[in-house]
Amino acid sequence: MQQVEALKSALASRDRAGANSAVKGLLDTKAPLGPQWRGISELMRVSGELALAHRAMDAFVAAAGRTPPALYAKVVLLTQSGRQREAHDLLSSLPKDVPTPAGHAYVLGNIEMTLGRVDEARAHLQAALRHQPGWGPAWLTLATTVNFASDPLGDQLLAEDAAAQSQAPGDLARYHYALGKLHADRGESAAAFAAFARGGELLRRETPYSRQGNMANAAQAREGYDPGFFERMRAGAKRDTSRPIFVTGLPRSGTTLVEQILTSHSAVRDGGELNLIQHLAVLAGGVSGTAIDAYLARGGAVDDMAALYLHLLDERFGTEGRIVDKTVDASRFVGVIAAALPDAPIIWMERDPLDNAWSCFRTFFIHGVAWSYDLDDIAHHFRLEDDLRAFWQAQLGERLLVVPYGALVEDPEGWTRRLIAHCGLDEEAAVFTPHKTERMVATASTLQVRRPINRDGLGVAAPYREMMAPFLSAYKA
Repeated sequence: MQQVEALKSALASRDRAGANSAVKGLLDTKAPLGPQWRGISELMRVSGELALAHRAMDAFVAAAGRTPPALYAKVVLLTQSGRQREAHDLLSSLPKDVPTPAGHAYVLGNIEMTLGRVDEARAHLQAALRHQPGWGPAWLTLATTVNFASDPLGDQLLAEDAAAQSQAPGDLARYHYALGKLHADRGESAAAFAAFARGGELLRRETPYSRQGNMANAAQAREGYDPGFFERMRAGAKRDTSRPIFVTGLPRSGTTLVEQILTSHSAVRDGGELNLIQHLAVLAGGVSGTAIDAYLARGGAVDDMAALYLHLLDERFGTEGRIVDKTVDASRFVGVIAAALPDAPIIWMERDPLDNAWSCFRTFFIHGVAWSYDLDDIAHHFRLEDDLRAFWQAQLGERLLVVPYGALVEDPEGWTRRLIAHCGLDEEAAVFTPHKTERMVATASTLQVRRPINRDGLGVAAPYREMMAPFLSAYKA
């Protein structure tokens, strides 16, 4: 089939436009690709082309006769593309054993958590555990909904330890992170630290951290951004690129809180960990200024980079409203952001290193954060991020607003004003009460941002200071 060959050729040459055109042609002609449509849907999702991804998924579902397993594949795509309510409604219509009884209840529970419906989430997650006692993923999410100091679910968690030990390493690690929260809630610091450390150890075996790789990546992110670079890039900008607002910083540094503040504004529609900027780096051939200059020398244009990002933003959110992009590791893409999107404000969150390190160490990151599993590795990554922050501050000046988390929670009104001014937003009452804003939050901070801004995140590492000594030693070295 000619269009299939065109798709293969476009993929081999990294021709995004050619690949999109070939997929559109296959869809428009209703090519009889059967189960292959599912792979094409995933290909389009990964490239950020969500409209084509959903069309291909619908073709797969139709070819499969709308069977429950095929419809469940559509549920997964809906959750991955931020359409949680549609995913919830579709999954609720499927038999309760799709994909499995435990899996069905678990996915519903996670969707309910993302939507902020905590009681419903708990009911589904407890149902999942009735089907599969000790299951780490269900316990991990359930643990975020309770204070184990007073909730009897803690005793159930402990009672299911034997069942948990037979799980695969990734699921067992999740169980240990839930166990760590139980001990932390009960003030059992040594036991909590040991549980989190065990979870990290299991994950480190699966995904080891490469210090050399991280250092090389950080060095490349700074390469080639000579004085005057961004002024040269701005000269090639032809369109308004103010729609995105970038919020970066270390995980657990307060980025979700700032996202919640900004998305409480009527002009800001939504946000999340979008991971769209990586596609600009692919287009340019890298994250360095050297790579961007080489791309321009080959006939590329800064405006083409901007157009791609804004198109992908439209694919996810439609064309209305400003969007907060708080992609993890955006620090490595700041040069690309500043070059391609010269009107986009950039905010960098900064938190007390010990509190930040403890919060990372005790958090299971769904997408995997290899440096967070070991205290020495956390210190190594933190030092790299410190250097990047200093570098970008020197390069970008006032365009980069550094926000200390401690100062934000001590003076939320003052810092909120600075945030909205930095983003060119008019002052509105809603941004000063962000906990009242109802929206989806798909990070470890899902419950915290639904409470008024408070000081609870300050000094959280104090009970563990002695156990965190390896981090302190490595970080200060």
